[in-house]
Amino acid sequence: MGNTNISRLFLLFQGGLKMKIQSHKSAFTLIELLVVIAIIAILSSILFPVFARARENARRASCLSNLKQIGLGTVMYVQDYDGHFPGAGWADGEVLPCPSGSGSCSASWPVRIYPYVKSVQVFNCPSDTRTWLGNSTGTGGAGGISYGYNIGLVSTNERAIQKPSETVLMADTDGTVTYALYQNNDYGASDGSDRYISDRHLNGSVLNFVDGHSKWIHIARDPSNNHTI
Repeated sequence: MGNTNISRLFLLFQGGLKMKIQSHKSAFTLIELLVVIAIIAILSSILFPVFARARENARRASCLSNLKQIGLGTVMYVQDYDGHFPGAGWADGEVLPCPSGSGSCSASWPVRIYPYVKSVQVFNCPSDTRTWLGNSTGTGGAGGISYGYNIGLVSTNERAIQKPSETVLMADTDGTVTYALYQNNDYGASDGSDRYISDRHLNGSVLNFVDGHSKWIHIARDPSNNHTI
């Protein structure tokens, strides 16, 4: 009888010991938790910049596609208008139907090119905070267009362009002057309302050229001097 009781006590002790060991193994210590948190923090610091760069690369590719389509649309426009590049509608007062389908817009270059690209979205860089909705003014107005047009080409004949593959047609831009890009980025406005080549795409910008090709280039501009480059 005594031996039986001892056996029972031993079994109870052994079972309790196993439960203690199992419960001890199933819990994380404070040190283990801190190690896991540190590993997650290190991985985050490594991966987040990689993800951000990958996202910006995708946006840059989309912007490049936009300017490629706009550039080809401009080439078709030039062919249809006896070799002349689009004019500036705000200068001559000409109006055309707005791409949004509502009302009339100043016949500026995006409105003239729109029939050749059939999309308002291609005038909007995905990394830009502005959006053109195809209207003339107000919300979604022409000031929301991401791209600036080389004002030196307005109504110029293509035969006058000696180096079309080196002559900038349009560029991804910042600034408040409506969709026009002036020589050396300088509109000369005293209130600082210039439109200048943007460096939002990984310290560079997307440009298209008179011959129709587009590319990304690294740029260094000087914000203290009218954003000259």
